[in-house]
Amino acid sequence: MRIRELNLRDLGGTAFSGGVVPSGLYLRSGKLSILTENECADLCKKYHIGCVIDLRTPVEAAEFPDPLPNCVEYLQIPLIKDAAVGVTHETGSDPMTIIRNLRKNPDKLKEMVPDFKALYKDAVTDEYSRSQLDKAVSKLKDNAAKGVCTLFHCTAGKDRTGIVSMALLKSYGVSDEEIIRDYMRTNRNAFWPTIKKCLGVLMLTHNWELVKICYTSFMAQRELIETAIKHYKTHCATRTFLP
Repeated sequence: MRIRELNLRDLGGTAFSGGVVPSGLYLRSGKLSILTENECADLCKKYHIGCVIDLRTPVEAAEFPDPLPNCVEYLQIPLIKDAAVGVTHETGSDPMTIIRNLRKNPDKLKEMVPDFKALYKDAVTDEYSRSQLDKAVSKLKDNAAKGVCTLFHCTAGKDRTGIVSMALLKSYGVSDEEIIRDYMRTNRNAFWPTIKKCLGVLMLTHNWELVKICYTSFMAQRELIETAIKHYKTHCATRTFLP
């Protein structure tokens, strides 16, 4: 099983003041399309996965579909509406595709790099994104109450998946530092694939600044999840709930 490539891990066992998050109910990962149908069926069987929540855009999901067995419930809950370079990975917006197409115009490439802090903030405060985030967490908790294991994922299992993990762990009362620690675990799996991408960028562009941008785009950055936590807290405090 290609666990490292999937960036797959169980959130179970994460400690909070009242105990630990239950094991075997919440799995986070990257896209499942890297697996064959048989591999995906084996994964679902091994971890008793009953539901998969896909946080990608509809275009991403259509281009790289999860090869799930029919017995597994599949839900699309896109966390953001539009393509974003470095976050979503549709054919046209995938960073490596853009770099290949624009390698002779590095200044234009630099202009296309998004403000990741703003993206993380918007994911927890924008009306659409926050609604989708709440929907995903609610489904995860509902399934867990029924004993159903749910796997949730985006493309790399870093940004959108990390934000949903943050909100889910917050619902249990997990500390900020423990949430950050879980988020940063992505780098154990992301390091070598990112180095390969950086070498590809270097060979294509011969531009060290772009190599640095590539590295920071594909690796988990502590300040990003701190931004999401900060604005998630603020938004929760000021939000008006209907009775």
